[in-house]
Amino acid sequence: MSTDTEADEVFVVLRGSATIEVENGPVLDVGPGDVVLMPGGARTVWTVHETLRKVYAVRP
Repeated sequence: MSTDTEADEVFVVLRGSATIEVENGPVLDVGPGDVVLMPGGARTVWTVHETLRKVYAVRP
């Protein structure tokens, strides 16, 4: 697992798909149109099934 979210982040998946395993949390299967809020400091493992394109914003 890696800490890949340094600050609170919200993102929308534009295309592609992935599975995101959040330590001590859910396993998320994401694809086009999905909106995700990832808290700062989250430790995750991403498995990308199709090249993922997303737009995101962070809160410092």
